[in-house]
Amino acid sequence: MKTLIKFIVLFLFSAIAVYFLLHQKIIDINALKKAFDNNKSLILLIAIIQIFVCLFMTLRYFSLLKIFKIKTDFQNVLAATFVSNGVGQWMPGSMAFIEVIRIGLMIGADKNLNQKIEDKKEIEVKENLAELALKSKLAAVSIIDRLIGILVMLGFGFIVSTFVYFQISSNINMSENANSLKGFLVLILFLFISIIMLPFLAKSKVFRKILSRFERLFLVLFKKSFLNKIIRKLFHEINSLLDAIVLGSSKLYLFWKPVIYSIICVLLSCLGLYLSSLALSSKIPFEVILATISVLSIASLLPIGIAGVGGMQIIAAIVFSLFLISPQVASSSQLLQTSVNLLAVSAVGILFARLSAKQIRAILLSRKNQQLIESKKTSDITDA
Repeated sequence: MKTLIKFIVLFLFSAIAVYFLLHQKIIDINALKKAFDNNKSLILLIAIIQIFVCLFMTLRYFSLLKIFKIKTDFQNVLAATFVSNGVGQWMPGSMAFIEVIRIGLMIGADKNLNQKIEDKKEIEVKENLAELALKSKLAAVSIIDRLIGILVMLGFGFIVSTFVYFQISSNINMSENANSLKGFLVLILFLFISIIMLPFLAKSKVFRKILSRFERLFLVLFKKSFLNKIIRKLFHEINSLLDAIVLGSSKLYLFWKPVIYSIICVLLSCLGLYLSSLALSSKIPFEVILATISVLSIASLLPIGIAGVGGMQIIAAIVFSLFLISPQVASSSQLLQTSVNLLAVSAVGILFARLSAKQIRAILLSRKNQQLIESKKTSDITDA
């Protein structure tokens, strides 16, 4: 029920955002129609690029699994990546649900379910602990996978933004635009340094103690408030993130392969957006796309519409305007890339989902049973 409500809210947000963009003539519908009619080969190339982006994301994730000595077949990782990305596009902001599917597809949840049905015996404590340890490792890999991707994009963003800033600031007539770009540079640098500092903070006992004290303070202050549950969950997620970073930061010297795959993903994503602008008979400079890709990618994780439609185009119009790119060109190009990516990755994701249908049903059933057990425990505690 919660998933349905979330989907309806996201759909309404997308509808309102698209109406606003059309009403303000920020999105050029005619240009989008012409792109699909007259540039079919270019559209196909963009679709292939988006699939290759997902493929290199899979290679990055698979290389991280090897670093953490987690044995799994590449085809399982490939299916997990395409299915989770396909679902993730339609349900932005549902990262926990998406990770359940992704991790479940890799560890083979259907085997555990079949074992329960056939043997009708309780799983031994040792097996439970082994599975829990594996899930914890996979969760850590997923977090590090995203952090590496974001870090590489921020690195590109800061270097290219600095280059563009000095280009603009050297022109006297563009001094106002250069001042606007300063804030963007500061934001990128702040995010980059924040991620670089995370391993040091995660290992710091002083920082973890301070964090723990803040958690207790907020829980006491909002003891009888509905915020209590949200705060508890928030700090749990923060601690899980820090634990994952501690686990991964001990092997930083092995991360050169994931970093290379991330660079390829960034360049291909930028190429996809660049070709999208060409398909619309416009042209966004490639260096500007490199400068903005990190902010756009971080924004795509937010629940701002179905597949980011509506919300992402508004953000693209704002961000690209800092680099003197027309909001119409930026929004329309971003919408074209989003649409092609949605269709291409979802199509491949559906193919893998059909092949893994039995396993996905097992994962969802397992998740449902776990939620029922947790809710029962909560009600027992309340009654007591």
